[in-house]
Amino acid sequence: MRKKILLISLIAVFVVLNVFCYKTWFVAFAATKYLSGRTDGKQGIVRSIIIPWRTYELHLHHWFLAMIVGGVFVAKGVYILTPQVSYGFLSAIIFQGIYCYEDWYRIIRRKRVPPTLAKLMSLDAGDDNITAESPTMVIAVTS
Repeated sequence: MRKKILLISLIAVFVVLNVFCYKTWFVAFAATKYLSGRTDGKQGIVRSIIIPWRTYELHLHHWFLAMIVGGVFVAKGVYILTPQVSYGFLSAIIFQGIYCYEDWYRIIRRKRVPPTLAKLMSLDAGDDNITAESPTMVIAVTS
């Protein structure tokens, strides 16, 4: 259902903004598709912007950044090229990010813990099966 709504709204935008919009849109969509990751969670040619913050990660998706830039263009009334070309370019980036990925809405997420660190964390929490016969490591500090 989500994809049908996106396609219908895309056609409406093309009709309103004219021919420059959809030619730019197809070029930008193809470029974004080529440069981004093939599936959810995979790095593309252009790396994702992920900002660590405490136990969370802020993932700035390309569609989210394009939406911010588009909002600034609208608010300030300033465009890099003509408004139709700018809107076509930015809307293609937004459309590709939302249409092609299932995790498009996940902007804030908990940090992933590497498996070795997870094992150490579980040992610290007392979830281990260490018995008297289990080998232990002793570190001696001498001066």
